[in-house]
Amino acid sequence: MKEWINEIIQKKEVVAMPIMTHPGIEMIGKTVRDAVTDGQVHYNAIKALSEKYPTAAATVIMDLTVEAEAFGAEIVFPENEVPSVVGRLLANEEDIEKLNIPALNKGQFALIPVSIFLQQELNAAEDVVVDQDEETITPSEVGGEQKGGENTSSKEKEMDLPYTAKVGQEVTNIAAVNASIDAMPITRGLSDDEVKKVLKALVKSYSPGITDVTYTKKVTVPAYTIVTLKTTTEYETSDNTISTVVDGKLYTIPNVKIKKVVKTVVDPVFTSTEHGHGHGHGNGNNAGGGDGAAE
Repeated sequence: MKEWINEIIQKKEVVAMPIMTHPGIEMIGKTVRDAVTDGQVHYNAIKALSEKYPTAAATVIMDLTVEAEAFGAEIVFPENEVPSVVGRLLANEEDIEKLNIPALNKGQFALIPVSIFLQQELNAAEDVVVDQDEETITPSEVGGEQKGGENTSSKEKEMDLPYTAKVGQEVTNIAAVNASIDAMPITRGLSDDEVKKVLKALVKSYSPGITDVTYTKKVTVPAYTIVTLKTTTEYETSDNTISTVVDGKLYTIPNVKIKKVVKTVVDPVFTSTEHGHGHGHGNGNNAGGGDGAAE
């Protein structure tokens, strides 16, 4: 870093480092919501920008709501705007004293690869390969209903309705996997405990956790109508084999069951307050069906 700074200082020409990330999001056909909830999308946007507009350095998105949510603040994630805090978490000095130190898997922290916090152990794991057994892929769904809103006016109204969706993934049998790692024979220079610590850290890196994130959905609500949001969270569970080289030896960790959120589908359900009857269907915006709002 010091060498790079010195090189920049010594250059005669002016060095430009434009602060831009959102144009990259548009270049790869993603939304702001995608970029702030998926690290790979964030990276792809930065990479696309750096390839098209070479600069002295690349900039990344800074999202201060990560810490706010971890401490308990409610966050909304509009599709094409940066996340923002809803309401107020602290009202006085006493509230500050009552704050709990958040866990590293709470809120958006769960979206940060766990390897960031386990990097010391994971540095020893090389040539990592995850082999998913496609025959074991099992889809599942969990439905629910969330509060929407009400249009009390005599004209239809477009409303931004918040809803909670699941994001992330987890290893569902991590205790059993760790037990199988404990039973492995170790024959290299590192101690048994050191190698097993690396292998367990590797497995844990695929289990950042499944957490709740608040999004918003634009819905056109007819006059004199109450709307609720029917949500369906789609999951995918599969058996995986993780292979890695540690201290020059190949280790294979079988039967790692990974459950991940695929998407959340949201359907508005309308109930007329004027005519005393309800009807659950889409409007002109979504033509009777849900959308992959959290894809």
